[in-house]
Amino acid sequence: MKLAVVGLFAALLYGPQAQPLQKAVALATAQIYISPDAHSTHMGQLRPGEVMGVQDHSGAFTQVFSGVSGWVSGHDFVALDAPGADEIIFGAAAALEADAQSDSSDVQTAQDAARLYLNLYGYLPQSPRAGEALYRGAAIQWQLKMAEEPRRRTPEERMFPDDSLMRKVIGKFKDTPWAARAEYQLLVEHFTCGDWFSKPECIGKEVDRYQDYVKKYPRGPVSAEAAYDAVYREGIAWTIYNQPGKQQNQGKADEYEHKVAADAARLQQEYPSTDWAARGALVAFQVAHHSPLKLPGSTPLGGP
Repeated sequence: MKLAVVGLFAALLYGPQAQPLQKAVALATAQIYISPDAHSTHMGQLRPGEVMGVQDHSGAFTQVFSGVSGWVSGHDFVALDAPGADEIIFGAAAALEADAQSDSSDVQTAQDAARLYLNLYGYLPQSPRAGEALYRGAAIQWQLKMAEEPRRRTPEERMFPDDSLMRKVIGKFKDTPWAARAEYQLLVEHFTCGDWFSKPECIGKEVDRYQDYVKKYPRGPVSAEAAYDAVYREGIAWTIYNQPGKQQNQGKADEYEHKVAADAARLQQEYPSTDWAARGALVAFQVAHHSPLKLPGSTPLGGP
């Protein structure tokens, strides 16, 4: 009886606050009000992907805690323990990512999509969507940070943002399409040898990186593109070594002419019916007919 009295006293003293709040994830932007009334004072705002604790309900309003305690209208959130929560969160993230891609200047929407993806991985790591969510969230953040990096005068001066999330994808989800995609994105970190036009030997180093990548991920989701990246660079090297000027070197030009033919044929064999195989065939055709490739205005920061 004494224990029962103590328990009753504790329940009266602490009430519902003693119970753990149900965790939920915001799916859309929502205003937080001081009371369950849309005309009441704003206490703050929830962004998609933010995690909150659900405290109480009142009509169409839900009391939540997310740094501040207040009320939100509607049901633009999903409890983490709800059936199919991972699919719902992933769907909200994918929709926002598509919106951000249609408007490349909409950085906030891209950040919201990344937050949703990363919190799906963080709170529901056993979900079948976890690996893809981690990659897509990490890739969005990586691309946004890369866009913020100032343009360097030379490739040797290139700086890269924190890549720990991308490397987590490679480490946690080894031998998956998401690891292959993450590693492809990070290839750019190796392209710091120098300017193509003053140091064309740097092109060969980049070719080696792409070919090593294809050997590691022969059936990866971007392996055909990586194989084309190598052929394209071989065609650029042939063009530079073949044209009049201080970099002209007929021996090197002949070497790259043979490489383009062999690697374009391999690209066609390994990845038939892809755009990359067709584009590789075009490069080989141009080189075989001694038609110089159009040179870019400056050494590209990864990719063609």
